[in-house]
Amino acid sequence: MIVNIGLIGFGTVGSGVYDLIMQNACLIKERTGLDLRIKTVCDIRTEDVKKKVGSINVINDWRDVITDKEIDTVVELIGGISPAKSIILESLKNGKNVVTANKKLLAEDGDEIFNTAGMSNSKLGFEASVGGGMPCILSLKYGLVGTRINTVIGILNGTTNYILTKMEDEGLTFEMALKDAQDKGFAEADPTFDIEGFDAGHKIALLSMLAYNRKVDFKSISIDGITKINQLDIEYAKEMGYVIKLLGISKLIGDEVDIRVHPAMLPMDHPLASVRNEFNAVMYITDMTGPVILYGKGAGNHPTASAVVSDIVQIARDTVKDDKALTASIDSKYLSSEKRLFRFYMRLSTEDRPGILSKISGVLAKYDISIASVIQKEIHTKNPDSKNVPLVIMTHVACEDKMLRSIDEINNFNFVEGKVTFIKVEDSLSLGDEYE
Repeated sequence: MIVNIGLIGFGTVGSGVYDLIMQNACLIKERTGLDLRIKTVCDIRTEDVKKKVGSINVINDWRDVITDKEIDTVVELIGGISPAKSIILESLKNGKNVVTANKKLLAEDGDEIFNTAGMSNSKLGFEASVGGGMPCILSLKYGLVGTRINTVIGILNGTTNYILTKMEDEGLTFEMALKDAQDKGFAEADPTFDIEGFDAGHKIALLSMLAYNRKVDFKSISIDGITKINQLDIEYAKEMGYVIKLLGISKLIGDEVDIRVHPAMLPMDHPLASVRNEFNAVMYITDMTGPVILYGKGAGNHPTASAVVSDIVQIARDTVKDDKALTASIDSKYLSSEKRLFRFYMRLSTEDRPGILSKISGVLAKYDISIASVIQKEIHTKNPDSKNVPLVIMTHVACEDKMLRSIDEINNFNFVEGKVTFIKVEDSLSLGDEYE
């Protein structure tokens, strides 16, 4: 069976898809019986692309791809919202199957796309939007289809994981680790999308939608990046037996979804604690299997191209026309901060004089927050001119809303320098342990 492909976008991932199909088309045919052929490439840099793809037709108007009756599958790899949304919608309406890696579009503005795919005979694949070469979405739609997903937790961004690993292993500051990531090509010149947590937010939104079969509003996701993480936090976490990771987390608590992206302290023996450098990992916790973990490179041209081709093949072979995973009619209800319970790590810089700890503990007690441990050392040797000392507090399980209010009060003390840094502790592998 021949599958004619219209490839729109010949950037990093698009060129990777071309490389993979040119190199492994015979292998794919041996395994699946499918003969994948790139019929047309669409890119605004037509002359540059023609030099790389030989005799393949190269055009610059995506509409010509969609109206080509010989093309079976349109692969959208230009990213962004416009014209990517129009490309996908028009392709589906014209009877084309669509494969995309566009997590931003699907997470922020995907309702119309999912509904159109659900009402048409065409199919939509977006494995490449989450996890690069890891089959995160296929695992949810097929491998775990007979289980109830309770929790999705993952290291979903290779840039931030690389930065935090370098801070831990080599003692680099955040700024130094970011520059190293940029020099090695793991971070963009403008890394905001990654380091502020938005990339991970898009991915956890899509995974949650599939895991719980309900709509997820991207604006309702609590997102916090890693820019406030200090080398001191890395050192204290290690001293207490933890590592710091940027996590995308969602949990189904009753009929409410707890969905968030933030730095978290993981115990050293947590399955995700050992994920290093630019690698990603996703852990699903289900009622039948317990934890299931996928691990691999979450980005890059060839890993992502592998996911794109996987979707092309899966769509061509799949006889199921109605994909209920994409047409959830239930809107999510979201767990409020008043119901979220965590242990918290707090670090603040204070004057070194009597009575300060009692004032801070008094504020915490006012909000029913119990202290588990305190670390206060002498003036930090890295800054001998400072009159302040770092004070680190680990709490017992506390309400997030009350914790935030207590931190607002503590920030107003005149003996506190700067703002309080606080990090949630994520050390449970079971659904709802921290909500009891």
